[in-house]
Amino acid sequence: MKRFVLMGILFFILMASCTRSAFQEGHASLSFSFAAPLKTTITKAGALPDTNSFILLVKSNTGETLYNGLYGARPAEIVVPAGTYEVSVHSVEFEKPAFEMPQYGDSKVIVVSNGEKASVAFLCKLLNSGMKFSFSENFLKKYNNGYLLLEQEAGDLEYLFTENRTGYLKAGNVGICHKTTSASEPLFSRTLGAGEIYNITLDASSAESGSEFTIEVDTSAVYINEKVVIGEEFSGADGSSTQKAVSVSQAKNRIGDTLWVWGYIVGGDMSSSSVTFVGPFTKDSHIAIAENASEKSRDACLSVELSKTAVKSALNLVSNPSNLGRKVFLKGVVVSSYFGLNGLKKVSEYAFME
Repeated sequence: MKRFVLMGILFFILMASCTRSAFQEGHASLSFSFAAPLKTTITKAGALPDTNSFILLVKSNTGETLYNGLYGARPAEIVVPAGTYEVSVHSVEFEKPAFEMPQYGDSKVIVVSNGEKASVAFLCKLLNSGMKFSFSENFLKKYNNGYLLLEQEAGDLEYLFTENRTGYLKAGNVGICHKTTSASEPLFSRTLGAGEIYNITLDASSAESGSEFTIEVDTSAVYINEKVVIGEEFSGADGSSTQKAVSVSQAKNRIGDTLWVWGYIVGGDMSSSSVTFVGPFTKDSHIAIAENASEKSRDACLSVELSKTAVKSALNLVSNPSNLGRKVFLKGVVVSSYFGLNGLKKVSEYAFME
């Protein structure tokens, strides 16, 4: 009897040892949590989603899906072979523009070794972008029928003049048009960043065209309050003075002319294929300007050469990092290519607009 008991104990120890050894040699485990309560991460974006209803996706670097389901229904640990994994959570599936559909989430790439118990902490933020419009009396008088159409590659969103909801879109370029049954008129465009919420007031004037920005930033989203005045393209802007300065897009049609151009200083450290939009900056010979203070698209920029000592001293972002985001008026010669973009050279005068 003692022999059978002893053999049983030895068999149990051997099996436990083999199980532990197999896990250490070939497998690891993953467990998941949120790095912070969602309420401390998202402070202004409306109703907070239930994290248990988030979708958790675990994929190997070979494309194999190991888990794709509700976060709240996940196993306490997911045993996986040692290797590299893409893990992500998101609150909703978001494929095309829609009203009141913010998408929160996070994604990570992790590498786990044999026997490792890896704990993954997600820090969820807003992944898509939002736009909400209001309309002045002047705008409604000029555009007294139809609606706005927000156009993206992922799809379009019809925005009625009576709408009071926030439309959510993919981060990236969006075109805003006035649409009627018989015509479609482009009004303006924006490049949306992930987590940006635009509150835009549309006004209309036959005398001026321009944009004014105020930007408020919190831990989860960038809230941009903007007034856009819709008018005829030139509306008296001929580039002859700061009062009649042309916009960046207008300047691109004036190659070879010497004129005043207005724009926001949005970056520097340029190359033939890139613009740096975030400091610190290392090159004082040039800057990039754009019509949108939060512009992040290289193609929307005008490259500006800073060749004169006084101009370079006042405008460059190496010595003057606080110039980033400031509205500036520049007098120079519009050229077809500078760093691969339409540009402004021989800048002789400048003025800031606060």
